Amino acid sequence: MPHCVPEMVAEVQDGSSSAPDFVYDLCHSRTSANALHSDEHVDFWIEERLARPRLHIIPTPLERLCRWRIDPISGNIRHDSGRFFTVTGVKVRHRTQTAELEWDQPMIDQPEVGILGIIAKKIDGILHFCLQAKEEPGNVNSVQLSPSVQATYSNYTRVHGGSAPPFVNFFLNPPPEKVIFSKLQTEDGGRFLYKSNRNMIVLVDENELPVLPEGFIWLTLRQIARLLLRDNLIHATTRSILSCLVFPLRESEDYRMLRSLPEIIQWLDDQKAFNHLFVKREGLNTLQEWEMDRDGYFSHREGRFFRVIGINVTSAGREVSSWSQPIVETPEKGVIGLLMRVIAGERYFLMQAKPDVGNRSIIQLGPTVQFTPGNYIGNRRLAKPFLFDDFMGSGRFPVISAGFQSEEGARFFREEHLHTVLMLPEGTELLLPPEFRWLNEAQLHFFLHLGESVNSCARSVLSCLL
Repeated sequence: MPHCVPEMVAEVQDGSSSAPDFVYDLCHSRTSANALHSDEHVDFWIEERLARPRLHIIPTPLERLCRWRIDPISGNIRHDSGRFFTVTGVKVRHRTQTAELEWDQPMIDQPEVGILGIIAKKIDGILHFCLQAKEEPGNVNSVQLSPSVQATYSNYTRVHGGSAPPFVNFFLNPPPEKVIFSKLQTEDGGRFLYKSNRNMIVLVDENELPVLPEGFIWLTLRQIARLLLRDNLIHATTRSILSCLVFPLRESEDYRMLRSLPEIIQWLDDQKAFNHLFVKREGLNTLQEWEMDRDGYFSHREGRFFRVIGINVTSAGREVSSWSQPIVETPEKGVIGLLMRVIAGERYFLMQAKPDVGNRSIIQLGPTVQFTPGNYIGNRRLAKPFLFDDFMGSGRFPVISAGFQSEEGARFFREEHLHTVLMLPEGTELLLPPEFRWLNEAQLHFFLHLGESVNSCARSVLSCLL
């Protein structure tokens, strides 16, 4: 959770501070039992919506998807309008100082930069955040709590006609003093090709939005943190945005952070220099390790990694009553993990310099581990990741938290990962590979707020510390 000093919270609660800064507001929102809605009301509100799923999904061979075409020459999969996204292929050569590996794979090519935005507002002096109960075809548990706005560039510029998404105007050109957070953040660089979205939190005045539309709700940070303890309820994009609030920087940390940053920045730059990724776009028909399987899905020949399937969707109560689309399916549950240690009362997290095909910068800060077990077990080409056995449950390190969180359901089909935080016992030392470093909260704050520096898996598991 955010580092909340008790006297700071008390100062906000008794109103004695004339201009409490944002750290105080966060601490108050995270610790206060007061909220617009009681926890019981929130639970009932969520259960009502979970009990009424409106989407019906039928897995379908890719060649039978309505209005989607498999190009006869390239094999790439695209919508006949040219909109939405394309499934294309890439061939990759990854060269490091010690090894070289080549492979090919499908990627989602969706070059538009979208807006993922959460509206914040003080209600009775406590900061609340507006989330939306939204259903997507690939969601685990149908409805999840999504940001106030999820909009592609085409959506919010209305280039294809239709109405703009609710609340999007709050995010298009907000006054600087109302912007709590606004940074480009990358999507999953292992399957999206050069895809980023703008993650935003914008503050509105207390007299704005007195009534929310159906399906939206105001929640405090404490209530969101409580709901994060439930499996697959808080949407992946919500977690991505909220990760910026996990480590609010206190003024007393500024100088110490600046002193420690050059070494971390140099380490990251060295890792970028040591990792050469050569990525070439190719048609799906040219990929050697993938094929159209007997179900009509595009799959890895050894059944590893993921596959691209088709789905037909029918909807009750939506403007568009039915549609078809390709979607990425990873049937096996993955693991996203952080190893933490505490030194002199300060938390440190073991992060890795993680290369990904779909990241323009190649290297970003990743969590301690991010893997799907079946991709490595019995695979002669790929060595198991560092600390693989520990995050598979060896019991060497105590478990601080563990729960399942799912990928976003617009492009990924019912994909979930065990999010685990382990504690390194006091006095224990690890011999770290060169691509790993311990980072403290202030350093992580810097990189989270730099934008496009902390990968989607790391942001997801860091949000669970809220």
